[in-house]
Amino acid sequence: MNNKWLYEFEAMQSTNKEDGSTEKVLKKFAILKPNRRIREDGELFYAAETSRFAKAGVLPKAAWNTILSNGGGSISDDERELYGNLLLKFRDLSFELQSILIKGESDRTESEKSRMNELMDELDTIRKEIQSFESSQISIFENTAEAKARNRTILWWVLNMSYQYEGDGFKPIFNGESFNEKILKYDDFEDNQDKFEFMLGIIRRITYLITLWFLGRAESAEDLEYFDKSFLKDNNELPEAPKQEVVEVKTEQLIEELKP
Repeated sequence: MNNKWLYEFEAMQSTNKEDGSTEKVLKKFAILKPNRRIREDGELFYAAETSRFAKAGVLPKAAWNTILSNGGGSISDDERELYGNLLLKFRDLSFELQSILIKGESDRTESEKSRMNELMDELDTIRKEIQSFESSQISIFENTAEAKARNRTILWWVLNMSYQYEGDGFKPIFNGESFNEKILKYDDFEDNQDKFEFMLGIIRRITYLITLWFLGRAESAEDLEYFDKSFLKDNNELPEAPKQEVVEVKTEQLIEELKP
């Protein structure tokens, strides 16, 4: 596995020829491992989208938290207290972890290294509890500015991390310098489903994996390979010669599928 890529995979494309025969070609694809600059661009995109939705009148998560803490919304007092405690605990543990991470690895004591692993495990558990609670209150939390910005940001990552092997190396599936330019290629795939049946299946596969990566549930190539095999199995596709399914790629639907 090249260090430039988070994950690489192959897929067999079948094409019907004019003489009635079927031509099969093995295609290679890769998900880019983002460097610091790309990560910063992604964070800026998320911040800009959150602001855009808020200005358009979509309530931010903080506003909903205030509504819930004041007795509004559809949850009980016990649920409201539990959710508030989870948020506070997550914040406090995050601050503690950050205080260790800002030190260089060589400057951390053995005790700090051990505590860092404990904190990461605790934060992962609390994050899942928060996601579980919010999924039960989908009508509220999926309509926040942050949730809508998150879905758009996942799309941003898909447009910037998806590559296909062509000629002498991997090249971006979505060409263009800006988000708007890349989205035109995305729209072209969706507007011509018959022509791009194979690529739409690939895009859904990549979107699924990048969503998992973005949510922190798949960080290594091994993680992505495991979930990729699960995706192929769930869609009745064999890894050796997957038959791609024509679907409309919807980030919101993938988020729902990945919730605990």
